[in-house]
Amino acid sequence: MNVLADLVLLAHFAIAVFLVVGMLLIPLGAYWQWSWVRAPRLRQIHAGLMILIALEAFFHITCPLTVLEALLRHTDPPESFWAEQLSKILYWDLPLEFFTILYGCCVVWLLYLWKSVPPIKKS
Repeated sequence: MNVLADLVLLAHFAIAVFLVVGMLLIPLGAYWQWSWVRAPRLRQIHAGLMILIALEAFFHITCPLTVLEALLRHTDPPESFWAEQLSKILYWDLPLEFFTILYGCCVVWLLYLWKSVPPIKKS
């Protein structure tokens, strides 16, 4: 079960990296005129995930990936080195209000990017 828990943690971490890197690369890509940053499906997935995470924080809902990982681990700490390192990066011991504000700011940033760097409309 720990291997499955590690895979869930890795997927969770990959999603977090995708969101953070996207928020940085979209404006940079607009500046450097990279066409892929305007891909509609990429932008929809990116914005949708961020809005979902912000709503989870606002309504105090634990992320399903966190719940699944805890179930697979039986709430034991990670046993593998990589799982422990990823957990330290992914799970911050801060008040829920911090995350609500952080994710809300991320959504506002993404809405700004959606307006200033709009996805290309398919014809």
